[in-house]
Amino acid sequence: VSSCGVAGHYVQAANSMMPNIGVGDHLGTFNITNQSVNPIKRFDIVVYKAQPVKRNADEFSYHIHRIIGMPGEKIEIKQGNVFIDGNLLEEPFGRIEGGLDFPATDIPAGEYFLLGDNRPNSLDSRYWIKSTIKREDIIGVVTKIIKKEDYDNGKRW
Repeated sequence: VSSCGVAGHYVQAANSMMPNIGVGDHLGTFNITNQSVNPIKRFDIVVYKAQPVKRNADEFSYHIHRIIGMPGEKIEIKQGNVFIDGNLLEEPFGRIEGGLDFPATDIPAGEYFLLGDNRPNSLDSRYWIKSTIKREDIIGVVTKIIKKEDYDNGKRW
C-alpha cells in the first residue's frame, strides 16, 4: 500500500468487494482532506483505517468498503435489504446478497456506515465494536479500478 499527496494506490487483498473489486485489483484514490471541499457521498467506495471488530480477524492497516449510511440517518438491514430512515435503499451496483441483518441504528453526525459488496463475506460496519466510522478515519475515495489481469498486462492510470 502506498500513497502520496492527494492520490493513493492500493491493491485489494480480500474478496469483500466482489463482484466489483477482486483480490489483486489495483485502486486509485483521491485522498479526502477536507469534507467541505471533497464531500463523501452515498455509494462512494472508500479506503479507511481498520476499525476494531467484535471477533478475531486479520487486521490490515487499511480496508476498502462502500459508504451506505450517511451522518444523521437511521440504518437497518433486514433479510438482506438495507433501510434508511425506514425506506428501502435501492443499491445501483452489483453485490452478493446475504450476510448478517443489522438492528435499526442511528448514525452520529460526522460518521458513516460501510458495507462490502460481498455481503456474506465482508468484515464491515456490521462487525465492528462501534458500527460507524468517523470522517477523519476515511483516507480517500476510489476513483479508478484496474483489474488485476489488466494491471499485470501493463495497464496503468
